This record gives sequence, C-alpha cells and structure tokens, in this order.
Amino acid sequence: MACNTFLWLDSLDQYLATRFHFYLTEYIPEKALTPSIELKKLLGVGDKKEPEFTRIETTTIKQREAIEVPLSPPNVISPAVIKKDEDAKELVNDVVTVSDDTQLAMAKNNAANPSVISVEKIKSPYASLPLKTGNIKVMFAGDSMMQGVAPIAINTLQKMYPKSQFVDLSKQSTGLTVKRYFDWPTKIKEGIAKENYKVIVIFLGPNDPWDIYDNKKVYKFPSKEWEALYQERVADVLSYAKEHGAQIIWIGLANMNEERLKTGAVIQNRVFKNETQKYNFQYVSTEEIVGPLDQPYKAYIKDPVKGDVLMRASDGIHFTPTALRLISQRVVSAIVQLDQE
Repeated sequence: MACNTFLWLDSLDQYLATRFHFYLTEYIPEKALTPSIELKKLLGVGDKKEPEFTRIETTTIKQREAIEVPLSPPNVISPAVIKKDEDAKELVNDVVTVSDDTQLAMAKNNAANPSVISVEKIKSPYASLPLKTGNIKVMFAGDSMMQGVAPIAINTLQKMYPKSQFVDLSKQSTGLTVKRYFDWPTKIKEGIAKENYKVIVIFLGPNDPWDIYDNKKVYKFPSKEWEALYQERVADVLSYAKEHGAQIIWIGLANMNEERLKTGAVIQNRVFKNETQKYNFQYVSTEEIVGPLDQPYKAYIKDPVKGDVLMRASDGIHFTPTALRLISQRVVSAIVQLDQE
C-alpha cells in the first residue's frame, strides 16, 4: 500500500492541490514526486490529446435543457437582436425584467432563425474581425462555469458565423492560482501562437481564492500581495493577447453564497475589470443578471410575470439553465461587437 501510494504520489498531490488547495510539497521535498512523475511518463498517463472541438452532443442534460427550449411566438424579437430594418431604433431591455418563459422562447427563436435576424449593430470601440466572412477561431477557456456557458453560446454562434470556428477547452477545477497541473496562461498563449485563436472568452475564478504558492513563497489570501500576484497573472494573458492581435472577452464572477468565495469574487472582479479596460478588451458582468456582490446572495430573482425565478445551483456557485442562457446571450453580444460585415 505504501509503495503504491509512493508511486502515485504526484497524482495524489495533483488531486489534493486542485480539489482542496493542499500541497504535499509543503511537507515533503518536491524531488519525492519524481518517481511518480517518471512512472506517469513511462505509462503515457495524461498524454492523450483531448479533442480540439467540444461538440454540443457531448453536453450534459442541464446544458441541453438550456439549449433546447420552446420556439417563440411569431414576430418576437430578442433584446439582443433586431430585424434587418434601416429605420430600426436602438432596442434596449433589461434581461432580468423579462419573464423566464419569454426569455427561453426568444433564445430558441433567435438560434433557430439566424438567417432572418442580425445582432444589433452598435458602434464598438473594440477591434473588428471578419467573423462572417473569415475563418476566425474562438477559444472558450475556463472552469466548470464555462462548461455550462460555452455549449449554449457556441450553439448560437455556429449558426450566426458558419465560417468561423468555436472551440470549448474549458476544464473543471482549474484557475489561475494552481499552475502546476494546469496552466491557463500558458494554454492560452499556446493557443494564440500555435492555433491562431483570434478571440478568447474566459470564465473562471471560484477555484482561485486560496493561498498561492509561487517560487517557495506563500501569498496569503486575501492579502494585497495575493491580489498583486493575481493581477500579474491576468495581465500576463491580456498583454500577450494584445501583442499578438487577439481579442479577450473576460466574464466576471457572480455573487457567491460562501463568504470566502464572495470575498474572492470582489477582488477578482476588480482585477478582471481594471485589467481588461487597461488593454481595451471586453468585460462581461454577471452581477447585473444574478445580483451584485455588494448585496446579500440570492438564489432567485424577481420576474414581474413569473415571480421568483431560480438562477443559482444548490452549491451557491454555479447556475441554473435559465441563468446560463442569459450569461450566454451576453457573451454572444460581446462577440458580435467584434464582427465586421
């Protein structure tokens, strides 16, 4: 038993680090993991290449519920889109004040009929990309929250921009604080350099509000030193993207039920928003959909038609299909701002 544990010590350390943010190397020399690492290399563990494209068919039942919704009544126009009409005026609606049934119907109608609608064109301060006419590659990066959002957004975007490619590389239990076993900054940089991704949508964070161990130094959460290092890691991604002509769309965190995660979200959103603005990238807020961080956590929102609508999962972190659809609409709108005819 002891021998088996020793041979798989690296795997145990990886599990504890990603699941509980507990590092064996805080108590044993890092070289003690070498036999385990070499064994994994010998056996080819972790060498299997993940498929580049995550198809909609692989989504979970809850994700399917978010995509497969009833068709809307005739002539219904989504708050995010308008019909092609030279005299059409700017259409503005608060997504939270529209009834859930109507929102679901609108979302499906828009996805099912991309040829008869176009997303509302607004003057965008962001760089333009030929999404409709060019073969643009878009990466969706993040943790389990992105695993809920990406399939819904991709389902709509593939219909709107059939010549462009949308790739979901989200991976649960990942973030920016633990880089030993999954390094998002490196993954994103490689994607830009080797795969020529021109747009990267990022949604992560709940796995990050823990102490950061970097170069044998501990950055205690939620200290100023922790925030500064976290900011460096975010800026590292953004500066690289800017330098290589890629666009970043960063989705902010929602209110959290657990106090530690809520504290983290406040700090992280401040970093996400400030850094994206600094590099002239887009920041997509989720607080406007499910409630601001400066107010108590609420699992439900008030709908004037349907009443209380459940927006959050029982863990107080993740989202219901209704919330996922609304967040995905914001993501689609952000990508549309990058499109040029």
